[in-house]
Amino acid sequence: MLKSIYCLFVFTLLVSTNGVKADKAKTEQELKELRAAINSVQKELSQNQQQQSTAEKRLAVADKALSQATQALRSTQASIKANQHNLNSLQKEQKQKQASSKKQKSLLANQLRSAYASGNQEYIKLLLNQEDPAKVTRILKYYDYLNKARVETIQSLQDNLKRLLIISDEVNANILELEQLKASQEKQQQAQVASKQTQQQALTALKDEYSSNNQRLTKLKRNEQELQKLLAQLEETLKNFSPPQSLQGLSSFKRKLNWPVRGNILHRFGTTKLDSSLRWNGIIIAGKEGQEIQSIQQGRVVFADWLRGFGLMTIIDHGKGYLSLYGHNQALLKNAGDFVEAGEPIATIGQSGGFSQTGLYFEIRYKGKPQNPLRWIKQ
Repeated sequence: MLKSIYCLFVFTLLVSTNGVKADKAKTEQELKELRAAINSVQKELSQNQQQQSTAEKRLAVADKALSQATQALRSTQASIKANQHNLNSLQKEQKQKQASSKKQKSLLANQLRSAYASGNQEYIKLLLNQEDPAKVTRILKYYDYLNKARVETIQSLQDNLKRLLIISDEVNANILELEQLKASQEKQQQAQVASKQTQQQALTALKDEYSSNNQRLTKLKRNEQELQKLLAQLEETLKNFSPPQSLQGLSSFKRKLNWPVRGNILHRFGTTKLDSSLRWNGIIIAGKEGQEIQSIQQGRVVFADWLRGFGLMTIIDHGKGYLSLYGHNQALLKNAGDFVEAGEPIATIGQSGGFSQTGLYFEIRYKGKPQNPLRWIKQ
């Protein structure tokens, strides 16, 4: 009976393990296919963007270069922070080991002095003493205890000294690595400054190209059409892929979502653009350059690239027809196909795409229709 139960348990475990492996393989294949489909959409978008003006192309190149410089700088800064934390821990341990070694040396010196002072005669006398066997036994145990204590102290001291040598090497290596990282950081900061200057030059050229309101209005209409086309393509693509993990949409989170970034609202949903019939489909939130933007809810990144009029943009699918859009970013921290959790950093604030102010363009869409974000975010 027990053997049968054991065999059944093993069989169930094997089936379960194989099932997990199969599900994982299926998920990875679905994700691979999804990324390929999204890349196809982005490739078509890139081909369409070949029709951009010279100024727009320059701006796209400048925005992407700034994004790369910013990402490299963020990565180096994170490495410096981790390295410094590790160095602090090592130096703290080094001080503790040095203090411990000092105490052990002092204790050992006292033990050796006591052993030298007592000499071997007392020990021999005790062995020859037949008057009080119980006393002899106690004294011998005492001597044995002292000998063991000395051996333990010596061993502990040796271990401490070995660890101190290792720590010393690690500290020196960390200091060297930290110096190299700081040198890289300085170069990356210079590259970021140069990229910002190039971005501003490209932005000035773009403004000169669209000097009149009519020209700007035509550009805005074209940008809206391009975004609408992209969203339609993404929605069509997403219909063919069931998410590897459940995405529940946003319907149960109305007025419960966190802000993607905190700041003053520069443009509100539904207000007009350039005193025309065009209206804002989202909101513009002011923020500091480089400030992190967070996902409003769990989802899957379905677009992370440069889009005319919106700059570096991240689009997240939350399931059930809900999408959130984050535009004019300085740097993109996630790639298409990545899953993100609520509150996870996905980008940093900038002014890419020709926006004159530093801020975030934020939209929520349901089945392609723009929603007022302020009706979804906590007030």
